[in-house]
Amino acid sequence: MSSVSPTILGKQIREGSISKLYYFYGHDVSTLESYTNRLVTRLCPPEAQAMNLHKFDGKKLDIPELADACQALPMFAERVVITINDLNMDSVGKEDADALRKILKGIEEGTTVIIYATAADLYKNKKNLTDKNKRFCEMCDKIGVTCDFALKNTIEMGKAIAAELARSGCTISRRNAEYLAELCLCNTAFVKQEVKKLSDYLGKGEITREHIDLLCIKHVESDGYSLAVNVLRSRAELVFKRLSELSEQNYEPFEILGIISFSMTDMYRAKLARSSGRSISDVVNDFDYPRNREFAVKNMFNDCGNISLQRIRSTLSILSDTDLVLKTHSAGKSSDMLTLEQGLAKCMALRN
Repeated sequence: MSSVSPTILGKQIREGSISKLYYFYGHDVSTLESYTNRLVTRLCPPEAQAMNLHKFDGKKLDIPELADACQALPMFAERVVITINDLNMDSVGKEDADALRKILKGIEEGTTVIIYATAADLYKNKKNLTDKNKRFCEMCDKIGVTCDFALKNTIEMGKAIAAELARSGCTISRRNAEYLAELCLCNTAFVKQEVKKLSDYLGKGEITREHIDLLCIKHVESDGYSLAVNVLRSRAELVFKRLSELSEQNYEPFEILGIISFSMTDMYRAKLARSSGRSISDVVNDFDYPRNREFAVKNMFNDCGNISLQRIRSTLSILSDTDLVLKTHSAGKSSDMLTLEQGLAKCMALRN
């Protein structure tokens, strides 16, 4: 059949256009799980689930049992529904993989199989499925419907945040909505938690940047950009204050360093692109950035103008040396945090 967006999938479910096979994957696990539950309830109401809903764990899939379930007839219901959670084809042997494909190609009318991933890592990088999972997805696409629940970008998520807050009687500016989206890594589950927290706290009125900074959790992944920029601009007070906060949240030094280095690499790419007359979209496409991280490239393009290329290179070299020390001479969290602080201090002491 075809690969569809979550919006089209939702419309198909509402209109009763049902396929015999669904394959759901993607980084927006909260939305993926919500759609899966909606589809299961639509096809097999709670009162019919005892006899007609068969759930399988993809990590230990019993192929003969699955084959039996696919051949079962509905009992006092219109349809048999089979769900397979967290199936990773990289972990399935060839014999079982061949048998699984044969079963799925032979699904009869009156049966629907829903394969969905909530915890299995199906990706070889941040954007692309591994080769085996991609080939399996393509096969499912020919039989039924596949849907990639990708994370929204900051603009899309900002609009969703504003709409959700409006339903509770609150308002938020576009800029602050996108700022909240960035803090939440455009993750629907994080966004839901923070939106509820903000609306419960304020009740009615406008959500400001101060409200967001006061109430919302700052995930270390969203700190990479601000920490990288502050390191390059030698803002020691801001850098060490945030390191202290992250340490109190029990983040490991090597984890914090990894996030800073990741954003510093973004900065390096942006600087090289800008210096050679390339555009933001060039960087996004050349380095295959997922949609929810396009904002990182845009921010880096705006901020790298007056930072020298040599300074970024020297900073990356120091961060690399610090990473080597942490991974080869670890002496406990307190000592490792000191090593991280010393490395960042050397970066901020650069004068080139």
